[in-house]
Amino acid sequence: MIKERKLTIFLIIILFSTIPTSKFYTNSSLDISPSPQLNNAVLNSNVDYLIITTNDFKDALEPLAMWKTQKGLVTKIETVQSIYTAYSGRNSEERIKNCITSYYTHNNTKWVLLAGDDIHVPSLLVRSYDNYPYDGDFVSCDSFYTDLNNNWDLNDDGLWGTDLDEFDYETEVYVGRLPANDKYEMSSLVQKLLYYEKNPLIGNWMTHAAYSSAILAFNQDWNNDSIVDFGECDGNRFLNFLNSHLPDNWSSTILALGTGIETSDYPYNLSSNYANFKNVIENGCSIGTFNFHGSKTGLHYEEWTVDYDGDDLFDYTDDPYFGDGVPVDGSVWNYLVDTQYYTLDPEEFKLGMFFILSCSTGTFDYYEDCLAENFLKNIAIGCIASSQVTWGEDQWWERENGGWYSEGIAFRFWEQLFQNNQPGKALALAKEDYMFDRIDSGIPADFPEWEDKALKQYNLLGDPEVPIWLDIPEKLNITLVSYTNESVILEVTANQSPVENATITVMKDENLLWKGNTSETGEIEVPYNNDQLDGMILTASKNGYVPYQISQEISSKDNNLIPGYDIFITYIILLGFIGISVVYLKKFKGQNKKVN
Repeated sequence: MIKERKLTIFLIIILFSTIPTSKFYTNSSLDISPSPQLNNAVLNSNVDYLIITTNDFKDALEPLAMWKTQKGLVTKIETVQSIYTAYSGRNSEERIKNCITSYYTHNNTKWVLLAGDDIHVPSLLVRSYDNYPYDGDFVSCDSFYTDLNNNWDLNDDGLWGTDLDEFDYETEVYVGRLPANDKYEMSSLVQKLLYYEKNPLIGNWMTHAAYSSAILAFNQDWNNDSIVDFGECDGNRFLNFLNSHLPDNWSSTILALGTGIETSDYPYNLSSNYANFKNVIENGCSIGTFNFHGSKTGLHYEEWTVDYDGDDLFDYTDDPYFGDGVPVDGSVWNYLVDTQYYTLDPEEFKLGMFFILSCSTGTFDYYEDCLAENFLKNIAIGCIASSQVTWGEDQWWERENGGWYSEGIAFRFWEQLFQNNQPGKALALAKEDYMFDRIDSGIPADFPEWEDKALKQYNLLGDPEVPIWLDIPEKLNITLVSYTNESVILEVTANQSPVENATITVMKDENLLWKGNTSETGEIEVPYNNDQLDGMILTASKNGYVPYQISQEISSKDNNLIPGYDIFITYIILLGFIGISVVYLKKFKGQNKKVN
């Protein structure tokens, strides 16, 4: 029996030593240097995505920089401390812009993230006079960083963005801002971005839109003659226009003024109030547009409660805009939402992209978080809002290009987002479209001051490049098709169908070693064997799909890969050993029986 056991153990050891592993080839000396077939974007040290931040936030942003690079956008972090030393300029903002210009010129940079609040990465205050007595004449304008071909203080008078300077809205780079106050907020914003893009909570909320509005002005009588001196402005009229442009597979919820003497004349589902708004946001929506009166910290609306003379006109003592008019009729002001009691708690990572057509809700240079910042840190993946008092188009009406002022910018933004689902690009192209539409309409490009102010002060709070989910996505998958000693051929699929033009990258530690794109059959040859790939990070990504990552061996397609010649020989040897083992075991058992 002792001899039989020893032989059995010996044969088992031989047996398992001959079983092929799931690795494709063994290479005793692993070479993980960049492949000579590496895309020129890497070889030429291109920087697709530039993060500008402060030293304190750099570590918190490393995971975001890593992810951007893993999906094929070579990313670099620059700190303002190094920029202020390395680049010249008349102020900090111009030094930052000169840094961006250098990267754009020499590294083909297209995306720029300003990572920090205004005190960390400053926004340029540009002159924007609108002849309105209750508004400041300067607005925070991150569009300054997108226009690299013009001098915004041409006459060097210290007033940037005036009629005596040169600027336009034809952008060279796409810009967004993560307005974190400290490294913990920055880390939280980064993690939300990563979860949103890499591990989204897939569901019908991805094709749902939320709209909420007020009546911004009732029909007004300024001199008690029962004649309309200023016509009604119902924000819900514009929201219904937006809603009519949604894709057929989308759903929506519209909130509008439903209480008081005068309510919205346009279709809506629910009254605009805090409880309904909270419920809609918590249920989830991919996009949202909100059209209210605004302040730095809230959205509010007027409810008409008393019509003293019964003329169905809201009475004032005089012109309330450029005169001293005060209300005669009774009304109450309600907050839809306010950062002071803002307690919305939507399901994790069910985040929306929001556009707020309300005054001052995007004043991120305020000493505390503005409403748009609060949204970004709680319920939004991105938020576009104005940095000071903004202007809507009086008695806005429906037309092909969406009109002008705030409504015109918002319409063009959503139009662009559904064509280019990255918010920084969509906002830049929306402003560009606005400018060219004005010229095509026969109106000079030098906009009236109020209109110019609207264009300057709408900024994106959020990552400019993150793809917004505008459909329910499929997940990518990578399988092995075939291999050699030098490379592997992979197939990228989604729901078992090949995916063309998906980006594949290979990274080791923080180094991008190789990237390429799949063919029309979903296949791609990667110039590394499996031993080399083991432990590297292999990423498949494509806009509109949930990405796929792996840092271990890749499974064979359908688990039915036909072995190569060497594995065939191995199986023959294996079967031979099995046969020999059976013979010897029978022989030893027979001998043992004779001895016994």
